[in-house]
Amino acid sequence: MKLRLTDASIRQLNVFKCVVENSGFGAAQASLNTSAAAISIQMKELEDQLGFKLCERGRKGFKLTDHGKAVYEATKKLTRSFDNFNQEIATISDSLSGSIRIGLQDNLSTCETFMFSEAITKFNQKKNNVEFCIEEVPSSEQEIRTLEGRYNLSIGVFSQRIPGLSYQYLFDDPITMYCGKGHPLFDTPESKIKLKDLQKESHVGTHPLLDMIGGKKFFSQEPDALAESMDAVCLLLLSGNYVGLLPDAMASYWVERGQMKALLPRKTGDTVKFHMITKRGASLPYAVKEFIQDLLDCHETVLTS
Repeated sequence: MKLRLTDASIRQLNVFKCVVENSGFGAAQASLNTSAAAISIQMKELEDQLGFKLCERGRKGFKLTDHGKAVYEATKKLTRSFDNFNQEIATISDSLSGSIRIGLQDNLSTCETFMFSEAITKFNQKKNNVEFCIEEVPSSEQEIRTLEGRYNLSIGVFSQRIPGLSYQYLFDDPITMYCGKGHPLFDTPESKIKLKDLQKESHVGTHPLLDMIGGKKFFSQEPDALAESMDAVCLLLLSGNYVGLLPDAMASYWVERGQMKALLPRKTGDTVKFHMITKRGASLPYAVKEFIQDLLDCHETVLTS
């Protein structure tokens, strides 16, 4: 095998990485903005250069070969090396350039206490050549990707503290127990609902919320349905089969339309603390440091670690 890193081979490796992360040629078309036939040609040329097959594709679906798994891991390292190089150059030049890669908890656009858009506006008032790359992923994945250096920072609900990460409090998000129309408690007057009765209902939960604000203080049993995102929790509640904790700002849309109801808000109401995480000891690019400061300023928060 002889593969020299040319512009063409780097493009082909990026295509391969995208195909793997989208689990096939078809799903990768949108991300790459090209056709499955063009992707197939790029993959064939890369395999010819390497001298072995990277994946099996056909009626049985997409599957990486052992060689393909090894090349994918090497490609991720190569991508991170390029990113680190760009970050180091930006740091050396003290210029607002490069990319800022951010992991976010899902469904934060309705949260009135999250000043992310304001921070973006504040940052973009400065002359810069920065590309923001934002992904919504679960908190566990945010931690992994921030540790790996794939994200410069992440913002979410974190139920534990990992030694390799720094945690900075940003804001609170009010949250309450809700049910959807069609649930037996929906038409029950609040005066007739008891907390002990509520605790017997089938409920939906997410691990971070259960750990952070103690869904377990409401329920002794495990959730009857488990969701990774607040949007999924919302859909389950709208079925009328469950009760569950939901951010008030997100639930308000459905409450105003008569599709959801808060349950004992004075007893079940609480707040979730959102934190920003960064890799402990990492040398952050100048642009990332500037954006973090803007983020803290907009939240009127003082950097603690």
